[in-house]
Amino acid sequence: MVIIIAAFLLIKVFDIKCYRTPERVIDHDVINFYSYLPATFIEHDLTLSFVWSDTNYYQHYWAEVLPDGRLLIKTTMGLSMLYCPFFLAAYILSPEPPCAESGGFGPPYALALILACVFWVILGFIFLRKVLQKRFSETVTTIVLGVTLFATNLLWYSSYEAPYSHGFLFGLICIFLYQTERWHDRNSWWCTVAIGLNIGIISLIRPTNALVLLYFILYNVTTWHELKDKFKLYLQQWPKILIMALSAVAVWVPQFIYWHAVTGNFIFYSYTNNEHFFWAEPKIIKFLFGFRKGWLLYTPVMIFAILGLIPLYKRHRKYFYPIIAFLGANVYTLSCWWCWWFGGCFGQRSMVDCYGMMAIPMAAFVEWMLRRKTVPRIILVIVFSAIAYLSFFHYKQYKHHAIHYEAMTREAYLDSFGHKYPSQHFNDLLEYPDYEAAKQGKR
Repeated sequence: MVIIIAAFLLIKVFDIKCYRTPERVIDHDVINFYSYLPATFIEHDLTLSFVWSDTNYYQHYWAEVLPDGRLLIKTTMGLSMLYCPFFLAAYILSPEPPCAESGGFGPPYALALILACVFWVILGFIFLRKVLQKRFSETVTTIVLGVTLFATNLLWYSSYEAPYSHGFLFGLICIFLYQTERWHDRNSWWCTVAIGLNIGIISLIRPTNALVLLYFILYNVTTWHELKDKFKLYLQQWPKILIMALSAVAVWVPQFIYWHAVTGNFIFYSYTNNEHFFWAEPKIIKFLFGFRKGWLLYTPVMIFAILGLIPLYKRHRKYFYPIIAFLGANVYTLSCWWCWWFGGCFGQRSMVDCYGMMAIPMAAFVEWMLRRKTVPRIILVIVFSAIAYLSFFHYKQYKHHAIHYEAMTREAYLDSFGHKYPSQHFNDLLEYPDYEAAKQGKR
């Protein structure tokens, strides 16, 4: 299974043709995620002062300009830490030294970032399989792994836009699920440190994903009495909880040092351009069902994962409360962000991170269906196959611009439905978001 997944991902990787167009790989948000590495190892200057000296650098560094004129990399450095081993391999093996024109943004580095993502996605599937196999049959596990890859936008963020954070976070959160079960089973010091480091890197890549702690806290809790017992356990194990917390904070130490060196503060909110959450105005309906980026519209297979919460509650309740708590908190938090559609992307990319967690209720749904008679089983296969085909067709539509990266409307979606390429009047049906108005809460 893993070999098949790896082979398929590699095929998709080479579809990117990164050696011809590396700028399509290290682009948009990836520039910010990646900037720490060439600035450190090639330019030897994390203050980015070299950017002012050569116009070639402007296309490679999208730094925030602080009031005093200093430059700051906007995003945290978690993803650069995961890129780093692959970046260093490209740096050592590259036939030509970096120059101002490429500066670490050339073809070898683009390929390195793609392979980094493939590695973490495959690792995620390995650990997700371990988690599912403890409670579900091999048949259910195989179906769910296949659906998670082929019927969601994880495929897109593991191939065509691999260097984005989502494939990496999918892998890390799958590992976190496995670590959570292992810690509650064995409670070893090694596992304590490992899970702390993982929480640290997950939150350093995307701070809102610190919400995965809800899964750890509520794991195996099915009643109020068990919740009280769980907190008693944490109090009894306070040295390990402390070590776990310190391990997570240790991952953030380089970030604190960087912020202090550039801004004078160990903790700094780097989204300086009036970007924030509107906690009293969540756009949950748009986030889930809107034609611009609705999660369940462009990734409809997740409807079955949500339905799977019912059999999960009945048969595997130890997973129910942690997953429902995380899902609710995550959807609410993400829908409160000023840019709830998260810019130009394929589907609701912010939800890709948690597909490993959603695989558990998906498995409960598949298990429930397979317990039925022959007809429901056939229906399940037909429906999943149809959704996988629809998702792949969405993939093609997005690639050929029949699904717009940020301006889709109901009319535009219906106009493109069933068509790989946009119609002549497709662009007239689009509605572009007003980013400045969104920053003021008019979303």
